[in-house]
Amino acid sequence: MFDWLKRSGTQSGLTAIGLQSDGVCVVRVTHERGQRPRVVAWEQRAREEGVAEEKLLQRLCADHQLKRARCTTLLDESEYSLLLTEAPDVKPEELRTALRWRVKDLIDFHINDATLDAFELPGSDGNKAREMYAVAARNEAIRRRADALQDAGINLEVIDIPEMAQRNLAALLPEDAQGVALLSFTNRGGLLTISRQGDLYLSRALDVGLDHLQQSGELTGYFDRVVLEIQRSLDYFESHFRQSPVQHLVLTPAGAHLPGLLDHLRNNLSVSVAVMNLAELVEMGSGVPLELEGPCLFTLGAALRREEKTL
Repeated sequence: MFDWLKRSGTQSGLTAIGLQSDGVCVVRVTHERGQRPRVVAWEQRAREEGVAEEKLLQRLCADHQLKRARCTTLLDESEYSLLLTEAPDVKPEELRTALRWRVKDLIDFHINDATLDAFELPGSDGNKAREMYAVAARNEAIRRRADALQDAGINLEVIDIPEMAQRNLAALLPEDAQGVALLSFTNRGGLLTISRQGDLYLSRALDVGLDHLQQSGELTGYFDRVVLEIQRSLDYFESHFRQSPVQHLVLTPAGAHLPGLLDHLRNNLSVSVAVMNLAELVEMGSGVPLELEGPCLFTLGAALRREEKTL
């Protein structure tokens, strides 16, 4: 999304650096025409007691030659707002200013403290105004993230958001051609996205995470909340965006490991439910490690980014 800090890297592919509470994920992906994306480097490195984050990043920078790489990272969900809004009817050069007026009352911090980017949804019928998503990120969060990586020598080109990383993963699925809902879980919560032909239409954050699901003795109530949010999102997608119904829900591997969730979704939703198989979607020399299916999944999604244009 935010690529105003772009510098040129000489290393092929895109490298994503995922900063986590317990460590850092590094994933590099290359693309060749007619081939599946190829993961050419990956690592999950835990934080060592007494080792500062800056030192950890410096070591990763040296080990993966990140001074020469094109790099990206992801904001935390608390550091930005993703807002669906009517596209301003202005000239392209006036769009950023118009968006600032459009979203200033929709965020919980002052617009002067925000950096904006946006992406437009595909055209709808002539009776409906064009819509776009605006991403309003806190300047402080962007500066903090950029400084942390750049001070370590990392060639940071773009800062992205988890919704777009998940959209990148969904775009690999054959179901994406007709429209697909992708459901993922982290320890803190879940994320549901609905995309079609590489375009993100809808995202919903779920307040049910792996920590809740793994520590609870009674999962049915949590599973019912997930089903309700999925059904509401599918209905909203069809009615608001005037699109044909989505027939496919795909669950990322971490969620599929939760006992009973897959069957509960299949028994309570009218769409097909499948589990993402990363081995069929990306090329890796020695199989897909569990880290890429779990804690590093969003980092992989960020490394799959193909866009070059921004607001």
